[in-house]
Amino acid sequence: MVKKIVIFFAYLSFFILALIYFTPKVSAYYFLETQLKKYDLIISSETPIDSGLSFNIQNATVVFKSIESAEIENINIKIFGLYNRVRVDNIELSSAVASFVPTKVSSVEICYHVIDPIHINAKVVGEFGTAEAVVDILERSVHLKLLPSAVMSKEYGHTLKNLKKSEDGEFVYDKTF
Repeated sequence: MVKKIVIFFAYLSFFILALIYFTPKVSAYYFLETQLKKYDLIISSETPIDSGLSFNIQNATVVFKSIESAEIENINIKIFGLYNRVRVDNIELSSAVASFVPTKVSSVEICYHVIDPIHINAKVVGEFGTAEAVVDILERSVHLKLLPSAVMSKEYGHTLKNLKKSEDGEFVYDKTF
């Protein structure tokens, strides 16, 4: 009996990995890109690369409502069903936001997994400091904690005034949508 269960899970694991590996990720990406155009969000100048179990997009330019918003060096997407992750590295935001926040973002990591299916977790590191966000899908809310860097505290104090300061020095932002 135990042997049959082990064999079943081995076949199931092999099938899932083969399905992930052979999924046409580039075609799915171009379909997603056409869907994003409906919201005036265009990703251009990118190089999509199917890496088997993951999908990479390199050197992308993001344009929102005809305004060049960001330059992104690398996006790595891993979709395993039970654990999904998107990692974005080296983002240079448009100079239009330079009066509100620093424009250099080192990394953004967004995770969603079956263990906690109603929350999407994100961690962002950049010149502004470190931020952690939790999106609650059921309550349709966002909870953001920001630990600002010295640059953010010194030069962008007017932006921090829009956030609530907690006792441990972090700034908190809560929003429902």
